[in-house]
Amino acid sequence: MVRIAPLLGLLALLPAPATAQQFDLLIRGGMVLDGTGSAAFNADIGIVGDEIVAIGRLPGAAATRVIDAAGKYVVPGFIDMHSHADRIFASDNIEGRRAHNLVMQGITTSVFGPDGRNPTWPMSAEMELYRTPGVATNVVPMVGHGTVRGIVMGDDYERPATEAEIAEMAALVRSAMEDGAWGMGAGPEYRPGRFSTTAELIALAREVAPYDGFYYSHQRSQSPLPLWQLPSMVDAQPLTGTEGMRETIEIGRAAGIRVVGTHIKAKGTDTWGHSTTDILMIEAARREGVDVYLDQYPYETFGGGPVDVIPDWAYAPPGTDRSGGTDSPLWRDEELMSRPLDNLRANLSDPVLAAELERDTEYLLRLQGGADRHIVVAAPDFPETVGRNLAEIAEEAGRTPFEQLVYFALESARLPPAGIRFRPVAGHRFDVENYMRQEYTATSTDGFVSLQTRPGQHPRSYGAFVRKISHYVKEREVITLPFAVRSSTGLPAQIIGLRDRGVLREGYKADLVVFDYDELSAPATIMEPDLYPTGIEHVIVNGQFTVDDGRLTGTLPGVVLDRRERDAKAKGVS
Repeated sequence: MVRIAPLLGLLALLPAPATAQQFDLLIRGGMVLDGTGSAAFNADIGIVGDEIVAIGRLPGAAATRVIDAAGKYVVPGFIDMHSHADRIFASDNIEGRRAHNLVMQGITTSVFGPDGRNPTWPMSAEMELYRTPGVATNVVPMVGHGTVRGIVMGDDYERPATEAEIAEMAALVRSAMEDGAWGMGAGPEYRPGRFSTTAELIALAREVAPYDGFYYSHQRSQSPLPLWQLPSMVDAQPLTGTEGMRETIEIGRAAGIRVVGTHIKAKGTDTWGHSTTDILMIEAARREGVDVYLDQYPYETFGGGPVDVIPDWAYAPPGTDRSGGTDSPLWRDEELMSRPLDNLRANLSDPVLAAELERDTEYLLRLQGGADRHIVVAAPDFPETVGRNLAEIAEEAGRTPFEQLVYFALESARLPPAGIRFRPVAGHRFDVENYMRQEYTATSTDGFVSLQTRPGQHPRSYGAFVRKISHYVKEREVITLPFAVRSSTGLPAQIIGLRDRGVLREGYKADLVVFDYDELSAPATIMEPDLYPTGIEHVIVNGQFTVDDGRLTGTLPGVVLDRRERDAKAKGVS
């Protein structure tokens, strides 16, 4: 006779059947690249709300939405280390806040404070502007060195700051860090930052150190002269790209913080190959314990929009003071520049000024890659030149490149004063790829939200992150796919100090990208800069889709990442 009671007792000791896992979103069967640089592995990813709660084999799981990612890569959302989306994110332009061209390339987080500028002040007000009514990507707020310098020094900034002024700036930096900023951005090649000393930058960088902040800088120069100087304005060349990198390293060493040489490049024929010098300096500094990083947009062309080549001073009356540099407010004086072509003829008629003008113009041609790398993108009076380069146009006409530029200016009735605009290709493939191969080089766009485009606009605003994979991994095999993904996810998160993004892990925020590697391409070009990438199927920010099945959703799920929240979690404070 079977005794039922003891059997029931044994059954009670057995584990209960597992309850099927239930998620809001389940991404099934994807090839996961987790952002650390490790090889891909097959896994399912379960998401609840804005958080990744499970990664692994989840055969019995159910979800409100299931994505079949078989044969596709699933990676962390891309983190843009240098973004100019801050201005439109801080505006009331809802379409701009949707950041269509950024999310379509997989960007889920944007680092602001580019080149040392903030769209408003104080930091708390800037952060609140992003929150209402929301933005498409997460935001990393940074205090801008140029902003605080302008607040303290006003219009009297064309000089080194006094100790008292530096102390005032330091108080503003501390205030921004107390409001939740992650560090300081700087642009000492631009006004007003270019009048600062290294000592000033070190003093302010030290203010972010207690908050585990970092410093990133558009460096003083990445070419033989800074952007605001020309050969005719100086007796020597006191500053080089080498000095710019050396200053960034010195700031990191003296302040004891992470530093980034942002949108790194070797600009112009005179500096091609300079990446090797930068890398040697960085590696020596890293061996000494200085935490130095780079970020880069993966193109050989630099600068935001189309350019002229003849310098502005050529369109001012002979004898006009040039000491303020090419970025001087002098060149925005409408009266001074009211008769540009008459002034150009007058300058050319003076043999000394004509020789200086030719020298400066030839320098700018080299700085921007040479006459054969100046692509015509706008020429209403010379439509047959569009898409061609200056060198071949000049050769056909029997002119030097300088003579051809003067011809365009003097014979043009439209697009004053130069009559023509170029997209220069100032970089060399060697340097772009050399910087890219370094394990400390992150990815950036140096781009903006594009609501209106034209030929000659930089394609980086549409394609930077996808181009890094489609061109430099797939086509040229410069780097591997895990390396490229890490440079766009885990590495920038490490630089910033993010502890719940940039890597696919349980407990991390649900910022993800799903892409078809075979279909991945970045078709945006100099002449067609507004073409979306292909192959990006889903982009998820905080558990919500900004791109779904390759289509924009228009949602605004981004949040302002407040550094204080990270610090509170580290201390165990809820």
